[in-house]
Amino acid sequence: MLTIKKMLGLYGLDVTERIKIARHQDTRDVNVHELFYNNEFELYQSYQEKDRFKGCKYLVSCLGINNNQALFVGVYEVKNTYKVDGFPPANELPLGKDVSFRGKAKLESRYRYDLEKLIGFEDLERRLVISWSGVAQGWCVWLDTYPNEVVQLLPKGFVKDFPGYYDINLTFKELKEIISDPDVNRTWYKSLSSVGGIYLILDTTDGMQYVGSASGKEGLYGRWKKYVENGHGNNKKLKEILEKEPERIHKFKYTILQTLPAALTPREAIREENKYKEKLGTRAFGLNSN
Repeated sequence: MLTIKKMLGLYGLDVTERIKIARHQDTRDVNVHELFYNNEFELYQSYQEKDRFKGCKYLVSCLGINNNQALFVGVYEVKNTYKVDGFPPANELPLGKDVSFRGKAKLESRYRYDLEKLIGFEDLERRLVISWSGVAQGWCVWLDTYPNEVVQLLPKGFVKDFPGYYDINLTFKELKEIISDPDVNRTWYKSLSSVGGIYLILDTTDGMQYVGSASGKEGLYGRWKKYVENGHGNNKKLKEILEKEPERIHKFKYTILQTLPAALTPREAIREENKYKEKLGTRAFGLNSN
């Protein structure tokens, strides 16, 4: 049986050292996958309410996924441990900005860890999927406690499984990676290009919404490709926002409100689009200018 311990050993990790493995899956309205995509994960991981990483030299970090499995995202050396009194204010954070999980997690942090990511495991990051022994295993344990068998090695460029049209909720980075590699993310390409639809772009900074429609060749996939190309898809208000604050695009989320037949004409699709603009008030209170 090939385990994550054996796999990491093959890639150069000294598995004779004291090593813990963690499966991060926060349920307090915090999506750890989004934190990883938005470069907030390492800061999130470094603050803990209990001395979780005590006594270990290395930490193997994973993100929780379905079916009691975990996705490997890196190996960290635990350099130092400091006692703290809660999570620091925004002006003391190394990111130069506040974090999305403020007020939701890490409120009662008592320990901060100086974690240094090790090089040499990049080929496995966001690709190596392992088994996890459910609730019994806990979220952070010694690496030798359970076998954590390797389930699969995802293809390079693979983002995530297609969840079904109405469960799509993508960050811009996820959308860009899916659009940029349609061969690896084949199910996404086939699903999005085979239908038209009404979609919603949410600016999570202030809750403002934009409603749009897609029809014709490549359907939703073709329309969302435009957003990957220039960020705003030639929408007036989105363009204004991004001209003032280009990094704001990483606060956008992309979802589908309704699928439509691919053969629907643009006029018919816009008629459905207008219904949602009225329902959601995105002309008066959102990002639709017409």
